[in-house]
This record gives sequence, C-alpha cells and structure tokens, in this order.
Amino acid sequence: MAKRFTFLFFALISSIAVQAQKINISGFVKDQTTNTGVPYASLFFTKNTGCTGDSLGHFNYILKAGKYNVIIKAVGYESRAFEWKVDASGNQKSFELKSIANQLGTVSIIGAQQQLSDVKLQTQTAGTTIYAGKKNEIIDLNTISANTAINSTRQVYAKIPGVNIIENDEAGVQLSIATRGLNPNRTTEFNSRQNGYDISADPIGYPENYYTPPTDGLDNIEIIRGAASLQYGTQFGGLLNFKMKQGPVDKTFELVSKQTAGSYGFFNSFNSIGGQDKKLNYYAFYNFKRGDGWRQNTGFNVHNAYLSLKYAFTPKLTLGFEYTFMDYRLQQPGGLTDQEFKENPRQSLRNRNWFAATWNIPALTLKYDIDSNNLLSVKVYSLIADRKNVGDLNSIIYPDDPSKPRTVMNDQYRNYYMETRYIHHYELVNGIKSSFLAGVRAYHGDTHRIQGYNYTGSDANFSVRDNDNLQIDYRFPSYNAAAFAENVFQLTNKLSVIPGARFEYIRTNANGYTIPDTTTNIKTPGHESHTRKFVLLGMGLDYKISRKTDFYANFSQNYSPVSFTDIIISQPTLKVDPDLKDVKGYNFDLGYRGQISNLVNFDLSGFYLLYKNRIGTLLQTDGGGDVYQYETNISDSRSIGVETYAEINLLHLLPQYRYSEYKISLFGSVSYTNASYIDVPADRKQFEGKKVEYAAPWIDRYGIDFLFKHFSGSLQYSYTDAEFSDATNAKASTDGSIGIIPAYHVMDFTIGYTLKRCKLSFSVNNLGNEMYFTRRTTGFPGPGIIPSEGRAFYSTLKFNL
Repeated sequence: MAKRFTFLFFALISSIAVQAQKINISGFVKDQTTNTGVPYASLFFTKNTGCTGDSLGHFNYILKAGKYNVIIKAVGYESRAFEWKVDASGNQKSFELKSIANQLGTVSIIGAQQQLSDVKLQTQTAGTTIYAGKKNEIIDLNTISANTAINSTRQVYAKIPGVNIIENDEAGVQLSIATRGLNPNRTTEFNSRQNGYDISADPIGYPENYYTPPTDGLDNIEIIRGAASLQYGTQFGGLLNFKMKQGPVDKTFELVSKQTAGSYGFFNSFNSIGGQDKKLNYYAFYNFKRGDGWRQNTGFNVHNAYLSLKYAFTPKLTLGFEYTFMDYRLQQPGGLTDQEFKENPRQSLRNRNWFAATWNIPALTLKYDIDSNNLLSVKVYSLIADRKNVGDLNSIIYPDDPSKPRTVMNDQYRNYYMETRYIHHYELVNGIKSSFLAGVRAYHGDTHRIQGYNYTGSDANFSVRDNDNLQIDYRFPSYNAAAFAENVFQLTNKLSVIPGARFEYIRTNANGYTIPDTTTNIKTPGHESHTRKFVLLGMGLDYKISRKTDFYANFSQNYSPVSFTDIIISQPTLKVDPDLKDVKGYNFDLGYRGQISNLVNFDLSGFYLLYKNRIGTLLQTDGGGDVYQYETNISDSRSIGVETYAEINLLHLLPQYRYSEYKISLFGSVSYTNASYIDVPADRKQFEGKKVEYAAPWIDRYGIDFLFKHFSGSLQYSYTDAEFSDATNAKASTDGSIGIIPAYHVMDFTIGYTLKRCKLSFSVNNLGNEMYFTRRTTGFPGPGIIPSEGRAFYSTLKFNL
C-alpha cells in the first residue's frame, strides 16, 4: 500500500507558508456584448500577484485588504484596468471585456499564470450551482492529450481517482463508469447530463446511458460526487455533466475539421462551425464514425449532430435553443466462456446479435442576470429516443441455431422536463458574501417496452412476428416533482458551512401483460403503481487552510427507486425477484485539496458510502439443472476507501518557464475501495463479508503529460485490480456469465504536432496488447465474457479555418 502512494506523497513534500489574514475574493469576467463568460482571463493585482479564471469566466483568489488597480487580459479581448477596493464589504465583483473584432493572430501574455492541469476545481459557486464543500472535478478537454475520436475513457478520466470502467463497445457511445464500489454498467449510478439537462433513457425508471456526446464537441466534463444528490437528483454516484463547446466569441465564423483513421477499419470525421454574429452565438457539428471491430462479427456506424443558438436580447437576458441527435447501429459478437477467452479472445460464436439506438434531445434555455447578486436559469427540454436489441440470448454453451428465432427487446422513451434554478448572493457576516440556491424540477416520462421473437434471419431486423402476442408488452409512465435548496453560509473569510435539503415526489406505474408460456399464449396482465415522498438532507463544510488549499467535508443522503423496468424482464439466463425494494443510503466525504506554488495540484480524500437494500445477483439452478442468475436485494453494503490525485509540472521548477503554458507533468491517481456486504439477513449468511461485485479494490493510473512549443502528448499506465461479477463471489461458471474479472494493466500513448492552423496526432491504445476483459453479462451484449479491444493505432489530422 505504501508503494502506491509514494508518488502522491512525493508531490506534496513542499511546505505551506503560514499566511496572514486575507480576504477571499471571487468574481466573473464576461463579454460585454454576449454576457457570456470569458475563458481563462488573467487578472493582475500587483506586479507579482495574479490569478487565472476558469473556462466559464469565474475566478477565486485571496488578497490582503487594500486598493488595487486590477489589469485583466484575455486572448481575443482588449486589456482593461479597473480599480477595486478589497475589504470586508467588497469581495465579489463582475468585470466586462470588449472583444477584438478583427484579431490578426494569437496573443501571448507573458507572466500570466497558466492552467496547471487539465483537471481543476470549480469555484464555490458558478452560475446557478453551488460547489462549496463538495468533492468536484472539471476535466478541461481543450488542453487534454487523449484519443478523443474513440472517446477514450481511460485517457479522459485518467486523473479522476477511483473511476471503474466497463468497456461495452469499441465505438465509445455507451459510457460505463462508476466510483466507490458502484456498478459501472452504462453509468446508471451517475446523474448524467449534457449542459445541465438529462440524457439517460429514463432518470427515474431506467437510468441507463445509450448516448455519450463525442469528446471532440465538448468543452469540459463536470463531476460532483454523491453530494450532488441535493441539487441534481438522488443518485449515489453524483453528477456527470458534459458541457458542450460554444462558438468562439472573437470570430464571426470558424470551421474545425478533424479526420481520424485507425486499425480494424476505424474512421471518424468530426466537423464543426461556430462564431459570434452580434448578439447571436452559434455552434454546430456533425460527427460520423464507423469501424469493423477487433473481434469477429463486430462493426458499427454512428451519426451525431448538435446545434446551439444563444441570443443575448440584453446584457442580462440570454435565450438559447439546443438540439442533439444521435443514431447508431452495432453488431455485437456475443460473449465467451473462460476457456474460449483463453484460446482466442477475438473469436465470436454469435453472428445474429445487433443493437441500435436513436436519440433526440431538444432544449430551450433562459439565463437572466437580474443583477450582480441574483441569477435565474430555466431549462425546458425533452428526450425522444428508442433502443433496440435482437439476437440469441441463450447461454453461450449452446450453439447458435440459425433456424431458431431471435429474441427482440425494444424500448421507446418519451420524456419531458422543466427545471428552474435561482441563486442569490448576500452579505451575512461583516460584509462577507454568502449564497442561497433554490430550485424546482418537474418530469414526466413514458417508457414502452416490448419483447418478442424475430424469424427473419441474421441481419439487423428488429421487428417481431406477432405484435398481438408478445412475451412482454408494458408501458411505464413515471412522474417526478422535486424542490431543493442549499445555502453557503460564509461565516469567515476561511470557513463556510453549506446545509441543504431536497424534497422528492416519485410515482412509477406499470401497465401491460406478459406471456410466460409462449406455447399457450395466455396473457398475464399487470397493473401496478408506487408513490414515494421523501426528503434528502445534507451538510457541507469548507475551510481555507491557505490561499490555494482547503479542507472540505460533506454528508449527503441518497436514494435509488426500483423501477418496474428492472422487474419485468424475460431472459433465459436471468430471473428477477418481483419484490425488489428501493435503495437508500448516504455518502460521506472528507478531504484536503489545492495547489502548491504553481507546481502541484492535489486532492486527497476519504469516503464512506452506505448502500441499503443493495440489488445483486445470485447463482441458482432450475429443476432441469440449468444455471441462471437471480436478481434480488442481497443485503446492505458499505464502501470505505481513499481517493487521491496529485500532479506536478516539472517545467515550472525552471524560472524561465514558471508561468509558461508549457509543461512536463507527472500525475498519479490512486484509489482504494473496500466494498462488502453487511447486516446480511439470517437466511443469507453465506453473503456475510462477501465483496461487492464490480468493486475493484485498487484502481491506479499514472502518466506523463507534455506540451512544449509545437509538441504535445501523454503516456499513461492504468491498473485495475481483480473484482467479482456477482454477490456470491463465484470464481467461474461453465457459461462465463459470472466469475472473477482478473486484474489488468493497460498503457495508452498519444503525441501531437501543431503548426499554425493544423495539428497532426498519433495514438496507440493498449500499447502492450494486453488480453483482458471488464465485464461478464447474463444478457446483451453477451451472455458471457465480453473481451476488450487489443492494441490499436490511430492517426488524426485537424485543421481550423
């Protein structure tokens, strides 16, 4: 254990000087025309004192009381000077910059403090969100060195400690991640959003992700751990918010084209336009992706499109319209047994399995800056989508018989949302600003699920033969209303206390029928309705240890309702307990984070997660001797562990590069999770002390990032410890659907060369050609072991006009 933390401790050896009493200042730098934030603005308070804002225009700093002549600079904007009297009554301010209409070239600001890492901490508040006292990260995708064409999860989330990954597909469209011993499958434990609005299939009834935004179209990814349950929803994992790019504010038109070719017939074409025309900011892209796949009987075609229009009617009022489209089709090669994986992980025993999905998300947004202390935001949006499966779901030990029908499982989602948020900044103690946030949310979703048989052959045909006699035909209308409030009580310049509460009303319904025995076609009708009303509470604490470091703690309750879509299912290798109970529990965080001398970024924290009524799978045998999985509430579980991250820019040790954008950075993210079943019922004592499935004890990632003149790149090493795939902690099974997922080591490499408007990149994923897998499954895309991709090469050409 000591060896794993050696790198992180070495990065933190520097001592922290004791600071005199200072005042915490914060503010916002915005475009005076569009009222949008100016990214990475540099603020100079004295000759040797300054800070850099974030990608949204927000900044935070600590200064001695006094009168300052603040100079603000940003690429594409005129530099301006402002007077600011910093005292107990004046510690928050908003500044406006004027865009340079005809910028001729890139402006290089000498002496400005550059961004130390592509992973950073959000300010206490930003927009209508409170971050104070919460474990949070922002991944800046404008500076990251990664294979973005394939949405390379290992590289994108490398510096977020504890991220466990399931690799479902080679196209990178079904993100599957989790932390703290939660199940990563299709990111169900996170509240997944894009620009603040939901993108999962059904956040109440079926929160699986079948859509992941293309990384090339993202500005950043925002992560708030379990404490996000008060502001954004009840999920145990917290918030995962993909923030899309906007049009450049200093150009009326910009074209970006990025073409990538790679191994196994891979091709990705990303093309975007954007700009600022007076009061209108616009951005749009189209992304096409295809590939033949590493394994046999694998292939994919993916289409993504996005449009954003934001019009500033006044400096205070901005209305926006966004539309997201995705359509893809995948051929799935099915699973393998353990022996088949050892013999040849690239083989496939299924050639009739297909998956397809279509996603449409229209959204209307309103942002109203009432004044510098009051901000209102409103989002009205919808999700109109469907997903389809067809294939042989029988155990992989039985050969696929082309003469027999395939199982079809089709879902249709129709979801409608409204969310309003309001934040008020006010003086509480000695003129120090505190913040109050309140919001409401309304949601109605309708999922229609059918399951039947297809007799057409082996192509991607998702139709069923008899629409009147289906195995399953159910509708799941759901309703949700929520109200939430949170307050940052800034008691001193150093100490803030953040209590919060959320009220939830949830009603789920199920109406339809099943045909358990297809030989008789006797329908079993079902009509059920469940209503829940409950309050979630939380409390956060933040204490500034020094100018750039702080101690934080947070406790938040969580809740996960059982959906009828989990209960009503028909698969040969899976049966579900009809009396599943809702999951309840809480997250607790305790940590220390910050920056040391423009050299080191770090975040060291511990956590405790209680997960009551955890749903898991048991290995059972039917009367005929066939093995199947039984999904039920096993017992409570608890996860306890540490999440650590540190990064040091060695180049900043040299005086001439101390404030340069150039870097040679070493980073490490190490997590340890002990997740076990506890308080096991008397009739299930065999699970006492068993490890939670998909809860790898150790997840380590180390690497080096570099940026010097025209060259940039990264070399990364990832290690994920062995983990179990079911609650019995079975080591293996005859059909490969359960057992140990062995530990694996993977390396990834990316290098790029930039010259004027062009950039050429080269990537190698799985550099050592490791043969490994991250998932065993009882249904699609298996059943059985799902091997991960071997070594693959990619070349990318990008140009800007």
